[in-house]
Amino acid sequence: MITTEVKAIRFADADLAEEKWRPYPLFSGQTRTHDDMACHYSLLSSGHSPHPPHAHLEEEILIILKGEADILIADGPQPDGARVERLRPGSFVYYPAYQHHTIRNSPEAPVAYLMFKWRTASKPPQNVLGPTFYHFDEARPSENAKGFAPRLLFEGPTAHLGKLHAHITELQPGAGYPPHADAYDVAIVVLSGQVETLGQKVEPFSAVYYAAGEMHGMRNVGHAVARYLVFEFHGRPVEQVPMEDTAPQADAVAGGGRLRRGMRAVRRRVSELLS
Repeated sequence: MITTEVKAIRFADADLAEEKWRPYPLFSGQTRTHDDMACHYSLLSSGHSPHPPHAHLEEEILIILKGEADILIADGPQPDGARVERLRPGSFVYYPAYQHHTIRNSPEAPVAYLMFKWRTASKPPQNVLGPTFYHFDEARPSENAKGFAPRLLFEGPTAHLGKLHAHITELQPGAGYPPHADAYDVAIVVLSGQVETLGQKVEPFSAVYYAAGEMHGMRNVGHAVARYLVFEFHGRPVEQVPMEDTAPQADAVAGGGRLRRGMRAVRRRVSELLS
């Protein structure tokens, strides 16, 4: 059973240069809401790809730690006609279950990336979250009088989750929130600055995993603003009511409403923690 823990990621430029492709496991196992949750980081040399576009049961999130790489979203095992997105440090992509995908490094420099991968035995709803990209270099700085500023990136049901939620947070020096427990698993990836959680100092680009029901808090112990990605893995209720098919325009309106409700929920949670 995976428990709450900090996973420091350390690699040198020499490591990047020596590896064509090599994954480094960080953790893998069951959680209270998942049949399997795994995390690893990989080093990929310039000009290489670990495999052709492939698809599998598990869902994934891939975050670039250092360097740049192209993400390919394909309709099958061939890269021809695939959607290609260039990702830079701090940017990430979500792959749905059975979506063909791969990563292809540019010829200029090696790349390091972090990946979360999970599955459950639940039956998926009809309408689920599709491939989703977030570009860190497009992030806009936020201001918050209390020093804690989360910004919703996306959320929605997936084949294995009642809801996958992602937001980015800016934490001012000295700011933080008290220990609390969530009913869902949470993963955090520090992008910049230095925070303290679980009695440990965490620097970029280390990963933190908070298991459902376990206490955790956070504080910025550095001299600069800390920025970190937050992923919430909400389990699916036992009785899942199928979602009716809707027209694309209706889906867009509904999606906008879900994002607004999700952002209000984040703000309410922050207010509760800081009150």
